[in-house]
Amino acid sequence: MFIAQHAHVLSEVQTVSAPLVAKLSELERREDALQEQVELSEIHAAVKLGSLGEKLDVYVLPKETDFERLIASWELLSENLKKQGYLAKMSDISFGDPVDMIESGVRASPMRVNFAVHEKGMEYITKFIRLAGLLTVGDAITDEQLGKLMHSTEEENPAGIVALEQFLSLDLIRYARDVRAFESKLKRSFTSNAFANTLLEVTHESLLSDARDLLEGDYGRYMQEVNLWPIQFVTLKSAKMSDGGAEGWHVLEIEILVWERT
Repeated sequence: MFIAQHAHVLSEVQTVSAPLVAKLSELERREDALQEQVELSEIHAAVKLGSLGEKLDVYVLPKETDFERLIASWELLSENLKKQGYLAKMSDISFGDPVDMIESGVRASPMRVNFAVHEKGMEYITKFIRLAGLLTVGDAITDEQLGKLMHSTEEENPAGIVALEQFLSLDLIRYARDVRAFESKLKRSFTSNAFANTLLEVTHESLLSDARDLLEGDYGRYMQEVNLWPIQFVTLKSAKMSDGGAEGWHVLEIEILVWERT
């Protein structure tokens, strides 16, 4: 993949649980998701996709990064984590010069920020990065998970494909802030428990679970109110953790790549 050369393995990881390291490592392998959003942006350049397409072009993969908006999204996350007692401090955010990848139609600017953070706060930071660049419910599930939903639909009620497509095209933050209503509406197109069980499996094993955890409360509401959703697409370049001086606390230093179209 065209950004693989920019991904670095986690280095100097100290006193942190293996599951959390694994989650951070996953963030270094988002090339497929980036490629999909680049392709969607190219499609939108040829045909008008409406409001979601405009959000993709303006916010997810813009021609020029709105650094004030990007910083504000991280500051809002910081404030939310401080209120919950999971963050002691976030450093100032710094940016490096962008690197062009002309053949791919994208470029990336390095962004660096440090945190004095509890392990629980690190989980939310991880979720924030994983959700960056996603627009719809469909963006938050894998091809395999989509296949399960499609197969279950075909088995139980092929006509339910319309309801499924509507569900998958939902703005992710709308879904996360009213999960029960949107899932109930979808399940009304099916009569047995088979599809409901498949939906439950997919929503709990996919990034939809991260979206619910991060966005369903006041934080998600405020993200919408101040127009900080969606988040610009980023990938993790490197992460370094050290002991924070108290049980469960760490100093987390991350460098991420902020992507935009050329």
